[in-house]
Amino acid sequence: MHKTDLYRAAILAVLAFLSLTIVIPNHILITANNRVGLALDWQEVQGIAQTARVSIDELVEILRGEGARYMVVREDTLGRLKQRGQIQLLTGWELRQLLQMLGQEPAADTDIPPRDTYILTGQQELFERLRKRLTLRYPDTVRTLDWKVQNTKVLALTESKEQLALVGIGVSPADMEAVKKLGLEPVPAWSDGAKTVAELELDLGVATRLQPTILLPGPLPALAREKVGATLAKNNISQGMLEFDSTPGAEMVAAASGYRVLRVYERPVHTIYQEYLLAVRDRNVRFVVLHLPWQIPPHSKCKTLLDANVHHVQQVVKAVTPGRLQLGVPQPFLPPPIKRGSVAVMVALAPALMVDWQRWPRIPWMVFCAGLGLGTFVGTPAVYMALRKGAALAITALLPAGAMFWALRWAESRFSHSLKSGLMVLLASSGLTLVGGIVVQGLLGDIGFLLKLHTFSGIKVAYLITFLLVLVEAYRERWQGRNWWRKKQIAPRELLVLALLALAVWGLFNRSGNTSIIPIPAWELKARSWLEQRFFVRPRTKEFLVGHPAMMLATADWTQDRFYRPQLLVLAATGQASLINTFVHLHTPIAISLVRSVLGLVCGIVIGTLLLIGEVSARRGKQHA
Repeated sequence: MHKTDLYRAAILAVLAFLSLTIVIPNHILITANNRVGLALDWQEVQGIAQTARVSIDELVEILRGEGARYMVVREDTLGRLKQRGQIQLLTGWELRQLLQMLGQEPAADTDIPPRDTYILTGQQELFERLRKRLTLRYPDTVRTLDWKVQNTKVLALTESKEQLALVGIGVSPADMEAVKKLGLEPVPAWSDGAKTVAELELDLGVATRLQPTILLPGPLPALAREKVGATLAKNNISQGMLEFDSTPGAEMVAAASGYRVLRVYERPVHTIYQEYLLAVRDRNVRFVVLHLPWQIPPHSKCKTLLDANVHHVQQVVKAVTPGRLQLGVPQPFLPPPIKRGSVAVMVALAPALMVDWQRWPRIPWMVFCAGLGLGTFVGTPAVYMALRKGAALAITALLPAGAMFWALRWAESRFSHSLKSGLMVLLASSGLTLVGGIVVQGLLGDIGFLLKLHTFSGIKVAYLITFLLVLVEAYRERWQGRNWWRKKQIAPRELLVLALLALAVWGLFNRSGNTSIIPIPAWELKARSWLEQRFFVRPRTKEFLVGHPAMMLATADWTQDRFYRPQLLVLAATGQASLINTFVHLHTPIAISLVRSVLGLVCGIVIGTLLLIGEVSARRGKQHA
């Protein structure tokens, strides 16, 4: 082993040790937080009860017995109130037509501009809420009409009906009290992000008085975010944050509340119960808002809508309570203690890991690394975050390629048998890449990343850098000497293979994320489901079907002089890049990432071994033919 390799091994060992001082407490924190809250939707429960022809009390009692503990009570908007028949929204023309139909005329001095909007309601309490809220939103335009239309009170505004339909007037205290009487914990959910600070003061007053344990704040104006977070902390109210729809300012609210945050899973009603499992097990979700089916699903054995809903809740409960996870009162993840000095040392050592200390000037690089560490230790929060992300990106992009070629050179000098050589290269390279993944977890292992308030940006860039480095290094090894890039011409068939490789990389980029322009075929979804059912966690297909077998094939003696070996090495890099990318998802518990990686490695070894044995058998058959 060269001195440079010894230096890098020592640096990597120090980085791994410092990372474990952060990663292990995080793992203990996540493991101890094993309670998942299950919530229903208040408006939905009322509708389902009516459709199923049972009382609300009966439906809630049955579902509460199955594990539901919370009820989400959503903010009243004018559009929803109109939909439920509690108010009417009319233009001036429509109001005059209504009065004519009723045979009534307003007072002579009453002005009814035809383009104004009129809100009609017969509920005194609701009318007062509307007038108070709308006066805060539109202080100079709200008018109360003095005459009565069949015991109906009327508010007039100059805004359009479409604009007013989205206006929220807070969560109904009466609905909150009704949910409490049913034996469930109400969870208020705000929805209108255009509120004034004065309107939010009213919402906070209701929350302070009724003391819910969880609140879904929704979008908030910038001036109110810190106040909302401080109020939640003061009243021990946890902030619910939707995992797929993080609202602007959620991070500021979380910081002001001391990170009293619960990640919330809420999707439209569906029966893909594995999604609930993945949310709580793989993504640190601790609060599930369950939506109920409005009709009996096709091919269901249930005879009634009530039975279908009970079965649906039972299946969800079964999905969200695997192993150590249980239904109960969810608790926020407390901020894990992270020593800034340790992170500063890691940021300083990250570039040192990439330096060839035998050939590159040492003093300038040492000064550069020390400067990065000092900037991390004393820098502003923005500088601190940027340097950590930069160090993590450098390791994610550079380490897989370096690990591959170090393992290739090490194995070629020690093993002659293709199978043994391929196995050792794959194990050595993957071991180094796994350590790099743990270092990334240590660099970014604070509460913001665990809750996905912060995200690691640059995954696709890291993939691209890894692939380019592997491709360049593969051609450099083939074309030895100075000015190696001038010595050979790429044959047409190599250009074709490169084009196919570029197409494969493009497909990988579009498939590596939550959204993709390439639709996922039904057979692949079924294959993923099968793998998830057969294994504790699903190994990544790009690892065990592509990258790891390609790594073993790339070491075979018959590939050494083949024109497509550089492209085969890029395919091998897919597995290593995917492996370290697994650890970049900081909101996934590291135990899940480790198990997924090991399973992918084992499956990849099996497939790679079968391919190598098949290739050897085929060559022997040709020799004896």
